[in-house]
Amino acid sequence: MIYLLVFISVAAMTAAQLLLKKGLIAVGQYPQSFSQLIPFFLKVYTNPYAISAVFLTILTALAWVLAVSRTQLSSIYPFMALSYVFVALFSLLIFKEDVTALRWVGIIVICVGVFLVSRS
Repeated sequence: MIYLLVFISVAAMTAAQLLLKKGLIAVGQYPQSFSQLIPFFLKVYTNPYAISAVFLTILTALAWVLAVSRTQLSSIYPFMALSYVFVALFSLLIFKEDVTALRWVGIIVICVGVFLVSRS
């Protein structure tokens, strides 16, 4: 059950980040002027992708609270790093973002670290 909650947390956080990026692509870049911040955030938080990202972030928090309440934080927290792995992978596939060789090395290090922590 704990690993299901962790999986939900990782999957929901990954999806939230990808949806937020999609929403921000539609809204546009952060404004340079302070006076444009309120209109910018109104556009962001009325965008269906950004709203979905907020709800998925709440789902992440709920599943994470349940998981942390049932086990040692040090044994499950490294799994949250997998959301970085999935975000990098899906950013490459969906948004055609550049993932350099050095980033791939870092991703491999993260995966090895998660594996090592999960075995102890």
